[in-house]
Amino acid sequence: MKKIRFKKSCLIASLILIILAITGYYNRNMLIQRSSDWLAEQTIPFNWLVSPQSLNKTKHQKGLALNELNTKNYTDQLNNIDHILNGFHQAKQNCNFLSQKQNKQLQNWVQKKPHRYLYSVTPVTLGKDLHGNYVVVSANRYDDTKNIVSYRYRVYFQNNKVLYSQFIGQYHNNHPPKFIAWSNNLGDSGISKTPNFIEQINSVLINSGITTKTSTATSEYKQLARNLGLHTTSTKALAQYAKQNGADANNSVIITYEFSDVPRETRFLLKQWNNNRSYYYTLIYDRNQNKFIDFQVGKKLISQNK
Repeated sequence: MKKIRFKKSCLIASLILIILAITGYYNRNMLIQRSSDWLAEQTIPFNWLVSPQSLNKTKHQKGLALNELNTKNYTDQLNNIDHILNGFHQAKQNCNFLSQKQNKQLQNWVQKKPHRYLYSVTPVTLGKDLHGNYVVVSANRYDDTKNIVSYRYRVYFQNNKVLYSQFIGQYHNNHPPKFIAWSNNLGDSGISKTPNFIEQINSVLINSGITTKTSTATSEYKQLARNLGLHTTSTKALAQYAKQNGADANNSVIITYEFSDVPRETRFLLKQWNNNRSYYYTLIYDRNQNKFIDFQVGKKLISQNK
């Protein structure tokens, strides 16, 4: 009895499938048309079709929150830095803002030869990156020659408390390094203007049609630099930035900025990514002219000046 019912069920199912197949065959044109109409009504972001990997990476890249730094906050940071610099003890040849291991390493470098000593610790620049606020300081080594060595550290702090320090490198010169003259007047930092200026760069490059060309003359990039109010030395950076620009023209973020008083500049480090590679640029804002003046390839921060 069960076998008979099973055979009937299979027969009925087979008949239904045959009827559906015949109906679908004779109405295939109508089904195709309706499917086509439905797809045409759907909105699919163009960037998903062009470069989904680029879009996904854009969503996951982290940049700085570019909020303007007011005069009070700036002055407070300068006071905190003074407190940090007071941690240098010349007699002990010791820096409180360094770890015990870093102090020992620094003393070994300095005392490797006789008649060498740390004379002073001076600030180089004040900045901020994805890890927080920092000051770059130089521990200045003197000896019996005219050669002066600058051991530089990036010191991260919160209020007047040192969080940790990172060694940047050694810089050699035959005269005392020129460090910024701290003032209580930051002026227009350019921080809040940066997002709009980057959008302006993107718009100028796209509207010029330069991003769709296989090759472009240097003179064209020079003219674009002038249009943006930048020095013509920005040509190389604009060319590389245009070449590596993503399909959505949104594949770059600001990851660092630094201040100096001499010259009165704010330098922004911009990171761009394309095809699983990262590219770095330095955007320079002149606080005397209150405008962006230069765009350079690479990391050219104030802390790296000799």
